[in-house]
Amino acid sequence: MTFKTSASLLALTTACLIATPSFAQDSDATAPRALNAIDTITVIGTVNSVDDVTGSITFIGPEELALQSYSDINRVLRAAPGVNIQEEDGYGLRPNIGIRGSGADRSSKVVIMEDGVLMAPAPYSAPAAYYFPVTGRMSAVELTKGPATIKYGPNTTAGALQLFSTPIPTEAKAHADIMVSDLGRVKAHAYAGNRFEAGDVDLGFLIETYQDHADGFKDLDTGDTGFDVEDYVLKGGIYGANQSLELKFQYKDEVSDETYLGLTQADFDTNPYQRYNASQLDQMTNDHKTYQLTHNIDLGDSWNLTTIAYRAEFARNWFKLDRFDNSQLSGSGDCNALDEILRAPVLCSAEFEVLQGAAGYVSPDDVLQLRANNRTYYAQGIQSAVAGEIDAGGITHNLTASIRYHEDEVDRFQEQDGYRIDNSRLVLTTDNAPGTQANRLSDAKALSAYVEDRIVINDMTVTAGLRVEDVSTSQRRWNTPDRALAPDSARDNDYTKWLPALSAKYDITDQVSILGGVHKGFSAAPVSSRQSTDSESSTVFEGGMRYRGDSGFKLDAIGFFNDYSNLLGECTNSSGGNECDIGDAFNAGEVDVYGLELTASHDLADSVETGLSIPVSLAYSFTESEIKTSFSDSFWGDVVAGDALPYVPRHQLTVSAGVHGDRFGIDAVVNTVSTARNVAGQGDIPASEKVGPRTVVDAAAYYDLKDGVRLKLKVENLLDDTYVAARRPYGLRPGKPREVFAGLALDF
Repeated sequence: MTFKTSASLLALTTACLIATPSFAQDSDATAPRALNAIDTITVIGTVNSVDDVTGSITFIGPEELALQSYSDINRVLRAAPGVNIQEEDGYGLRPNIGIRGSGADRSSKVVIMEDGVLMAPAPYSAPAAYYFPVTGRMSAVELTKGPATIKYGPNTTAGALQLFSTPIPTEAKAHADIMVSDLGRVKAHAYAGNRFEAGDVDLGFLIETYQDHADGFKDLDTGDTGFDVEDYVLKGGIYGANQSLELKFQYKDEVSDETYLGLTQADFDTNPYQRYNASQLDQMTNDHKTYQLTHNIDLGDSWNLTTIAYRAEFARNWFKLDRFDNSQLSGSGDCNALDEILRAPVLCSAEFEVLQGAAGYVSPDDVLQLRANNRTYYAQGIQSAVAGEIDAGGITHNLTASIRYHEDEVDRFQEQDGYRIDNSRLVLTTDNAPGTQANRLSDAKALSAYVEDRIVINDMTVTAGLRVEDVSTSQRRWNTPDRALAPDSARDNDYTKWLPALSAKYDITDQVSILGGVHKGFSAAPVSSRQSTDSESSTVFEGGMRYRGDSGFKLDAIGFFNDYSNLLGECTNSSGGNECDIGDAFNAGEVDVYGLELTASHDLADSVETGLSIPVSLAYSFTESEIKTSFSDSFWGDVVAGDALPYVPRHQLTVSAGVHGDRFGIDAVVNTVSTARNVAGQGDIPASEKVGPRTVVDAAAYYDLKDGVRLKLKVENLLDDTYVAARRPYGLRPGKPREVFAGLALDF
C-alpha cells in the first residue's frame, strides 16, 4: 500500500501559489451556490428554502459537516430521521443505506447522486452501490423522502441522497486539512481554486484531493486489515453574462483489506476485533472515474435551462473467501456454508478449525473457495431540465420539466479458486481461469422524463409531479469464458412506468404549517432476475407539521406509511446469498411500513449578548413493519404473516449539542439505535438473530490560533462502546472502536 498525502498537498499548495498572488477568506466559497447549474435538475435545499418544500427534506450544509469532519456517510446520515443503516466495515467504505424500511443492502433502493449525476455503478442494470463517493470531500448533503423523490428516479420508493462536491470558489481560496489517529489513520483533504475575469467572461478552476489511510482496527496475524483511498477532482468553468459551462473530472483509487467473514458469538464475546486466518487474502481493489459537462443558460423572465452530459466508469475486483467445501471433512449438509459453520462451531468443529487456521494445522485441498469478483461498469447519459415561474391572477406556478437518456452496463468476468490452510497460511491448490465462475454481460437503456408544477395560492402550496421511466434491459450469460460463442442464456425485459406524486402545504400562521402527500413508489427487479419476478411497487403516504418559532426554534413532525404491494429482496454476497443466485430478486408480496420522524433544533444562547452559540438538535425515528403474507424462498427464508423486516430498528435517536465562541467550539453527537432483527420474524428476537442495541458518542473540538489556522481534536465512539454492527453475511462483525484524531486545518 502507498500513501501520497504529502505529495498531493504540496502539489495543491504550489498550484494555488502560482495561480493566486494573494489569499483572502471566503466564508461562502465552500457552500453550494444558488446559481450552480445542477440546481435546476436536482437541488431543493440550496435553491428554495427547505421550509417551502411540500415534503420531507434534510439538508446538511458545509457548517454542519465541518463540525465533526466525518469521512463516513453512515455517521453523517445519523442527523436525518428515517434512515436505516446496516454498518459493515466500520469506515463507511461500502454503505448499506435504507430509508423508511426500504431495505439497506448495498443502498440499492436509494437514488445516490453527486452533483446531479447518478452514482451507482450501473443505476439501472446493477444499482447495488459497491462504489460510493468519498464523503470527506463533500460540501453538503441532501436527503429527500416522500413525494419529491419522484423528481430523481429510477427508484422512487425510498428516497434520494444528493452529495455536493466542493464548488469552484468565487474568489481565490486554498484549504488544507490533515488529521491523524491513534488507530494508524491519516486523513488529508486539500483544494485550491479561483475565479477571475478574462475579458468578457470569468474563468474558474478547482484542484482537489482527498487521501485516507488506515492500518485497520482488527487483529489478523497473517495479513492486513486496513485500506488506502486516493481521490482527485479537477474542475474548470467559463462564466458569461447569462450562461456558464463547467467541466468536472474525478478519479478515485481504493485498496482495502476487507472481508465478509465474521466471528462466532463466543469469539466475538472474547475479542470482537479479531479475524480468522481464512480471510487473510481478502482484498478489494477498485477505481472510479467521472466525466461531467454542465451547461446552464438564463433564458430570461426567471426561466433557466440546464444540461448535463456525463460518463462514469468503475472497475472492481473483490478477491475474498466466498464458499466452503466440506466434502473431505464432516461432509455434513449442515456445515457446508460459512454462515452455518459460524452459527454452530461445535457441531461443525472440523470445518471451524479450517477457518481458524491455527499454527501447525493443515486442511484438505480446495476446502476454501476464494472468488475474484471481477466486474467493470459504465454509466453515461445526458439530461436537461427547464424551470421557471409563471404568475397568473394571483396564482404562482413554479414549473420544472426534465428529460434524461441514460445507458449503463456491468461486465462480470469472475473466477473461483481452491485453497487449503497450511500452518496458518493459505496455499493455492486449484487455479481456475478468469470467467469460469461467472461470465455475464448486462446492460440497460432508459429514457425518463419528469414534470412538476408547484402552485402557490396565498398560504397554500400544492405540488403535482409525474415521472415516466421507459427502460429496456438485457443480460447475456456464457457457461464458458469464451464470448465468441453464442450466449448460453439470455434475459430481456422492457417496461414503462408512470409515477405520479401529489403533495400540499398550508401555512396556518407564520409559524405553523401542515403538509401531506402521496406518491407512487417503484423499484425495478434486477436485470439478472427471472422474467417471472415482478418489480417492486408501493403507494407512499406522509403527513405532518412544521413549526418555526420567532426565537429560531424549529420542529418538524412527519408521519409516513409505505403500502408495498410487492416488496423486493435482492440476492447479494453482502446479504449472505448462499442458497440463491447472486443478482436474482425475490418477491415478498404485501408489506406495510409506517412510522414517525421528529427533528428539532434551537440555539440556546443569545450570541449578540453573550458572544456564544449553543446549538442543540435532535432527530428521532419510530418505524414499524409487517409482512402481510406467508411464504418461503431461498432469500427471505421461512416467512410468516406478521413478521417484521430485518435491519429495521424500531427506535433511533440522535442528539447533538455544542458551544461555540469567537475562536473555539465543542460539539458532541449521541446516537442510539434499538435492537434490530437479522432475519424476518416476530415476537422475542432469538439471541442468534439479534443486532444491537447500541449507543455511540462522537465529540469534536477546535481552537483558532488565528484567522485561517485551526487546531482540531475529535473522538469517534468516545465511550468505546462494543457492539454488533451486523450478522450478515457470515458471522458477527463489530462496529469501530474508539478512535482519537488530532489535526490542523489551514485556510488561505
